Amino acid sequence: MRKFAAFLAALSVVIPVALVSAETSAGASTTYLCKSASYACTSGGYNARTAAHSGWAWRFYGGSIPHYNAYGPHNCTLYAAFRLERQGIVLNWHGDGDQWASLAREHGATVNAQPAVGAIAEWNSNHVAYVERVLPHAIIISDDNWSGAYTTRQLLTKSGNWPSAFIHFARPTVPLSVALARPVVHVAHMLKAFRLR
Repeated sequence: MRKFAAFLAALSVVIPVALVSAETSAGASTTYLCKSASYACTSGGYNARTAAHSGWAWRFYGGSIPHYNAYGPHNCTLYAAFRLERQGIVLNWHGDGDQWASLAREHGATVNAQPAVGAIAEWNSNHVAYVERVLPHAIIISDDNWSGAYTTRQLLTKSGNWPSAFIHFARPTVPLSVALARPVVHVAHMLKAFRLR
């Protein structure tokens, strides 16, 4: 089954939900909703070009660090960092996937066992993923380089494959563009009021 899945991934085929389901423990499973050698399974505009033109995400996790295939770089930490960067989150630290929870905690992020949309799922086996959706007994994640140079979207039930931790980063409350525009608008109104006097 692994060779067949790898063959399909190499062809950049998106696999339907019903075709790939891996039993993990006590009947719980991991279901691949999407598996592709390209970037078909990721979200947030992530692809070879956008990843290479990102800021701190590429600086920390790009270049010679990812695995490469015909479509470009593949790295779980690059993808997670890219998704955070797209939300305006800037990290001044970096590490392997299995170091993210401890490093994030040291830098003030909340790390716990509760999944949330936008959180980073971390496995002690050296992997991180982005939480797309939280269901009553499962989560949907997207990731890159799960165990090879391909992207996936997975449905995980609480099982042996459940993440070791979830990392919650504080989102900026006011977008930078709005924060910069406010003083300009305020000054313009003050000048207009001054001229009217």
